Amino acid sequence: MKLTKEQKQELIEKLSHPLGQVRLLCDGYKVDLVVERTSALGFKIVTYVNGYWKGEWMSADKPHPEQKFMNKKFKPYVSKAKLAKLEKEVGKRVFKKHIADDPFYTGGITLYDVTWASGRTAINHLCKVCDSIQIAPEEVTV
Repeated sequence: MKLTKEQKQELIEKLSHPLGQVRLLCDGYKVDLVVERTSALGFKIVTYVNGYWKGEWMSADKPHPEQKFMNKKFKPYVSKAKLAKLEKEVGKRVFKKHIADDPFYTGGITLYDVTWASGRTAINHLCKVCDSIQIAPEEVTV
């Protein structure tokens, strides 16, 4: 079951305010998106899977099923600007022969971040990666 456009817009609206919170059921997991303060004037959306998040989910070394709910980021070892400068210094022919295939210069590290810049990106990502997504029913506490 997927979310309708109206439901998506409602969730995005809830996550656009400080201390907003949304609870979803995604592929059998309870996913909470919570607006939390990250700096003096900054807020980000934090993802909690079944009520918590673990640091081991952030590393791409071992696959975890919870990683599909996270924000995947790739950080290259060497920036594109530094590669362009190096290519200019050593020449295109030497660069292509020795450096272009070297994993140190072309590789990087993949991380899974629990934060999102906006509610729209978080909701759109979850709708894209989850087969079944629905709004969790409100729990009544006495």
